[in-house]
Amino acid sequence: MSTKFEFRLVGGDAPAGELEADHLIAIVQSLKDVATRLGCAETNAETVGRPSKRTQRVAKLTIGLAPGSTRVLVRRADDEDALDFDLHEELSFDEKFQAIVESIAVDERPAWVTDTLALAAGGLRAALEMAAPTVEFTVGGQVRRTFQTAETRKETWKPAEAVAMPETVTFVGRLRSVNLDTHRLQVTDDLGNKVALPNVVDDSMAGQLLDAYVSVVGAPERDGAGRLTQIHEAVIQAAAPIPGSIGVRDSVSLDEILAGARGPTLGGIPGLTDDEAESFLEAIGR
Repeated sequence: MSTKFEFRLVGGDAPAGELEADHLIAIVQSLKDVATRLGCAETNAETVGRPSKRTQRVAKLTIGLAPGSTRVLVRRADDEDALDFDLHEELSFDEKFQAIVESIAVDERPAWVTDTLALAAGGLRAALEMAAPTVEFTVGGQVRRTFQTAETRKETWKPAEAVAMPETVTFVGRLRSVNLDTHRLQVTDDLGNKVALPNVVDDSMAGQLLDAYVSVVGAPERDGAGRLTQIHEAVIQAAAPIPGSIGVRDSVSLDEILAGARGPTLGGIPGLTDDEAESFLEAIGR
């Protein structure tokens, strides 16, 4: 047996027992969105595309207006072919539907509410606020929450923004300037680009690296042209010189080159005399 939910709308512009068409449509659409999102979650269905029959069974609602004061009645629709008891996912649907409405009332988003479900809940919150200043929410004939819609906030149901990872940059050059009193340092690469290091992390050992190649990692600051000018919260480590300044080797003899090459070595074929080696080479046309 599905749970019966009731939204009593108090103080709206329409006469008691009535509701403006636009307000009713908004409430019905938002209730459908919440039900669909919940149904997908309870049946492990995709949230895009047409819902499966299983999801539609769980999330199907009937909605009506009760006489007297303006009351919107909501419950899961009974399926003629359904069993005479509720499945676990249907019971869970009712519990979470109630929890979402009560969360709207107290303006707190539960941790288990996904971003897509939060968008749907935010739509229901907005529809209720548009319809009436006060809402009384009843579950199974028992009043659960009475709340002022203007005291709820749309921001509560906004999708959680992804936390942007801070940008970092790695710069390799010579540490040319060190001032441990002001904690300001400067590094210069082989092209002459100078980058200031205004607040180096643990710069106590930086003096030992003066004029040495270092690797600097930190948060970049660039000028209007996009050129790197400073690196904040920099971490400095000794680094190998940039390739290109390793010098030129002395000349190498031909014997050294051939000795290191693959294939037969000079001096004949191991295991054969010079005459036997010569006969072998003549036989193979060498």
